[in-house]
Amino acid sequence: MLNFIIYDDEKKFLDKNKKIIDKIMMNSDYDYKCFLFDDFNDQFKDVIKNDLGLKIYLLDIEGKSKSGLDIVRLIREKYDDWCSIIIMITSHNEFKYDALSNRLYLMDFINKLDNWEEMLSEDINRIVKSYSSCSDCLTYEFNHSLKRIEYKNIIYIEKEKDSKKCIIHTTYGDYPIASTICEVLDMLSDAFIKISRSTIINLHQVSEYDRANNEIMFLNGTKTNDISRLYKKDVISSVASLSK
Repeated sequence: MLNFIIYDDEKKFLDKNKKIIDKIMMNSDYDYKCFLFDDFNDQFKDVIKNDLGLKIYLLDIEGKSKSGLDIVRLIREKYDDWCSIIIMITSHNEFKYDALSNRLYLMDFINKLDNWEEMLSEDINRIVKSYSSCSDCLTYEFNHSLKRIEYKNIIYIEKEKDSKKCIIHTTYGDYPIASTICEVLDMLSDAFIKISRSTIINLHQVSEYDRANNEIMFLNGTKTNDISRLYKKDVISSVASLSK
């Protein structure tokens, strides 16, 4: 999932940025969402804090209550997020040196007064191209749409009852896939193991295994007790190895 977070105190620029993104993404077949903010608020904080998949921030330096540069520092330093992509889009070109010299790892600094629409389009196209070549993803087609879910965001996968589909439970929602459990497992990395004939877990998302209740707890607080006797020893050894 690609998440575009757009921050600008002028509605015309919010709308224009979203229009550029929509045009490019409509031709890519990838799932995406756009979050539009004209001010820094609690909803914006939630987007920063929550694990939604790949985040691409388009930030104006000038804001109603907080500057774009302050938001970048919040993302990078307070929340220790060095993976999200950040692009500054502003008419204040005098801040370019300050923005690029503070090791905030910006992808680009775009001047609104200098052909910004074309430059932003080029950046978004590069992001989509890079995303399409990422190997650490589960990639599949569903309902004529191409889906890509990063392995790290998958919590567990279970067979849907009375169906040939499976449900992928991620850190940002649930997604169906028209494949069997065994077929899905073949598409995943070694971090995933079967715990029953109908459930696969991501070991990197496991917080604890309660042997007394035969229950697995995940980092986001969800649980599963669908652990069969056939796979119990593998679960115990695999989870135990995480703490070493």
